[in-house]
Amino acid sequence: MTFTPTTAYARPALTGRTRLITLGLIVAVVISSFLGRYDAEIAGFRVRVEQVVPLLLAAWTLVHPVLREAFLRAARHPVPLVYAAFVVWNVVTTLVFSPSLSWSASILIWLVIDLLLLVSLMALSEGADLAGRLGRWSVAPWALVGFAAFVVANLTRGQIALGTDFDWLYEVYVSRLTAIEANIYASILVFWTLLTITRRGIGRWETAAIAVAVPLGLVASQTRTAVFSLVLGLGVFGLFTLLSSRSSWRSRLLRILPTAVLAATLVVTYGIIAAVGDAAPADRTLPPSASPATSAAAPAETTTPTEPVDSITPSAPAPEATRIPDPTNPEQQNKIGDVDFQGGTIGFRLEVARLAAQEMHGVNLWFGNGTNTFGLRHEQPGTPGISGHIIMLPVQVLYDGGIVGLGLLVALFVTVFVCVPRERKPVAAGLLASYLLSATLTSMFWFAITWILIAVILRPLGDDERNDSRDSGRGDAREPGRVFGRA
Repeated sequence: MTFTPTTAYARPALTGRTRLITLGLIVAVVISSFLGRYDAEIAGFRVRVEQVVPLLLAAWTLVHPVLREAFLRAARHPVPLVYAAFVVWNVVTTLVFSPSLSWSASILIWLVIDLLLLVSLMALSEGADLAGRLGRWSVAPWALVGFAAFVVANLTRGQIALGTDFDWLYEVYVSRLTAIEANIYASILVFWTLLTITRRGIGRWETAAIAVAVPLGLVASQTRTAVFSLVLGLGVFGLFTLLSSRSSWRSRLLRILPTAVLAATLVVTYGIIAAVGDAAPADRTLPPSASPATSAAAPAETTTPTEPVDSITPSAPAPEATRIPDPTNPEQQNKIGDVDFQGGTIGFRLEVARLAAQEMHGVNLWFGNGTNTFGLRHEQPGTPGISGHIIMLPVQVLYDGGIVGLGLLVALFVTVFVCVPRERKPVAAGLLASYLLSATLTSMFWFAITWILIAVILRPLGDDERNDSRDSGRGDAREPGRVFGRA
């Protein structure tokens, strides 16, 4: 089933100056989504660059009369309406259950900013098209620059460590570039890769560049979640295309060929890395000098939501390390190949879920405990004195907003998929599957990249997609016996 609303992606007649300012702000929004590392203190809160720039776009859109009409129409699209209901529910449960409104407000404000960003990008079709192009252009450079930073930092033993963080658990420098941490760097790479490699009409050279660069970028991030997320997204896209397309089998296989090339290079690269250092890792104990806020024991693949600045507990000076970090030790540099289902980050997540379950009963199970309140009741497992945070989206939403909040979240993703144009549903299926896995293991939901992606996949079909759809239809007419799984 496909729902095609008429309340978004307008094409109003704009003057040259208005168009230039609007598109310039959209470029700034996309660029700022890569700059999660940078923030400043405003009114007692840490405010990120990627939160400020969308407000400028929304303000400009609301001030200009023509753009304001497009904004208000886009706000009536089903996806923003469902997301607005999710935001309102978070406000309600916070007012009723949160022990600290200022602490909860840090995330509530972020949710509102995300809503404004989503509607602003859905207001103009040209703006969403531009955002999609910018994201596609970023894939190979984002991957290759990250890999270069990774190589330089490890070869120089941290003497040149720009755009990297040191993982104390595995004694290896990992790339994050301008993102807040390595898993966000990798997630941004994965999501834009999926939208690029699944694009109709992608050329051979672009496919080759992505197939080489992206696996290297993921190696640089040393993020296992991203590898699994990308493989899942590619697999779901391929299966959906094969089982639901109206075109001939040959057309379907050609459609998924670029993704198969990327999957092959990814599996080969990952297999090589996983095979390196087949002996057990040498030492998985942290030296005392590893700060709880930055060490892998915290663990490495996490993201702390916005917090009031004055509520953060400073860490005490640490004693000297018991060993000298050695990023060239091959026994330590095997994080991406070290998959431990008993302990490590998986054990950490299970412990966080167990702590969260202590308050998820009775009325709180249904209505939640208030937005961003886990840290008010629990310390981070393994790091005394540090406020806890839930890094698993379904568990966090269930804890914050209860079954009602989780139901609204599910409704949001279902609505996104229903409203995507039929020809783009295989792409949406792969992207949403990949995103849900990443968000379950990291805190991706609040970041601007999420809402840019949604606006991009919901946009109307371009001429190339329409032409491909018509050509596929003619092919089916010639080969009716080879059509499988008509939508």
